[in-house]
Amino acid sequence: MKPLVSIVIPAYNAAGFLRETIESVIAQTYSNWELIIVDDGSTDATAHIAKSYAEKDRRIRYIFQTNQKMASARNAGIRQAAGKYVAFLDADNIFLKNKIEDQVAFMEAHPECGVSYAKIHYFYGSDTATLYKNDQPRFSGNIFEQVLPQNFINVLTVLVRKEFFDKFGAFEEGWYACDEHYVWINLAYHGAQFYYLDKVVGLLRLHTTNDSYRSDYLIRTAEQFPKMLDIVESWFSKTDREKYSKTIEVLRAHWRRMKILGIFLKTPPFSWVLMPLFLSYRKSKYDRL
Repeated sequence: MKPLVSIVIPAYNAAGFLRETIESVIAQTYSNWELIIVDDGSTDATAHIAKSYAEKDRRIRYIFQTNQKMASARNAGIRQAAGKYVAFLDADNIFLKNKIEDQVAFMEAHPECGVSYAKIHYFYGSDTATLYKNDQPRFSGNIFEQVLPQNFINVLTVLVRKEFFDKFGAFEEGWYACDEHYVWINLAYHGAQFYYLDKVVGLLRLHTTNDSYRSDYLIRTAEQFPKMLDIVESWFSKTDREKYSKTIEVLRAHWRRMKILGIFLKTPPFSWVLMPLFLSYRKSKYDRL
């Protein structure tokens, strides 16, 4: 019997893209999955769409909760998950059809692997014919030292043994930034082996967002990152504290600078000059295929 995979879709006012997202799960070449759609207090047609699929396919479940943000919705899905493995799919993104099959096959063949992750391609709006890539660092094994300073793992690509969530927890609720990064740091520090699969497993939709959101997000990340480091340092033994003290110090200094940058990006007249440069830099990270 092939192991059950629990796929969690957190959804908030996602009616515009949810059908396409669900269809990408139904189209999987791997059939032993359950799909848990967690409606995080939507006020549009999200509930209607999700329920219509749940009525047609026993593998699909719909859960409603009052609006508590993404991390809470993902955790609600994890709590309901019955699978050996857990995957995540945001309500506007797409799984490629072999995603689950390829990762399950790898992890079943490598029982030491706690988390597998892979590559994604990006697209703008609804134009899935024009794809972009963004090369990131790739590491396998005990990746704590590599993932601590930088989150290079996209949640769309992961397949996680549920036992690790059961032992060490999942997403930090109430955080508006760093919640995904924290999960990988937490699991890596506590012994999960990560393995990178050199294949594309999903498509991530890029949206045009306003400048204020971008600068606010940078500020929120800069405020949250040191708090995350406080938690990480609380895990350290004396040896770890000595080993990583310089890294922690450098990261704290970096995010102090990033907060200042975020404030400048948000504040005229500096924003008039800096924001176009910042957005141009962000866009340059994506290479058209």
